[in-house]
Amino acid sequence: MKKLSNLRLYFIIYFIAKVIVDVAFGSHITSDATKYLNISPVVFYGFAIIINLFLFLIGLSLFYFLLEKRNWARIVLIVLGWLVVLDVVSSLVFSSNISEILTYIDRTMDWNRLILIDRVTDLVGLVFWGFAIYILQFSNDVKKIFLPERYGELV
Repeated sequence: MKKLSNLRLYFIIYFIAKVIVDVAFGSHITSDATKYLNISPVVFYGFAIIINLFLFLIGLSLFYFLLEKRNWARIVLIVLGWLVVLDVVSSLVFSSNISEILTYIDRTMDWNRLILIDRVTDLVGLVFWGFAIYILQFSNDVKKIFLPERYGELV
């Protein structure tokens, strides 16, 4: 159970770090996006905060149900983790020359910086979700908690 509590703490740290990286390093791109979309930066950041808060609350609720030993929450988190890993791999494979292609869409946007931010947040996500997958899918202690009939009761 300690592993699951720690995993929730790591999720909170991961999510906050991801948002900080997105905001701190993406401010230049955000100003370009607000000009392109013709909205104020306050509206843009407000919308981003609401979306991130919503995602954070969904994540915390999944971890709440995980700590309540609901196997469906474990499965949902495992699937999310594998989707993040797939996203990171596809992002690295397909984004090698993507900035040149995207320049044709909008020449004013700093696509190289956007791709760099995406890779940094992908790397942070890969570290967290890789660890989460390991704990939730491969840890014998966690398997015993969620599948005691198959792996035996915890002592």
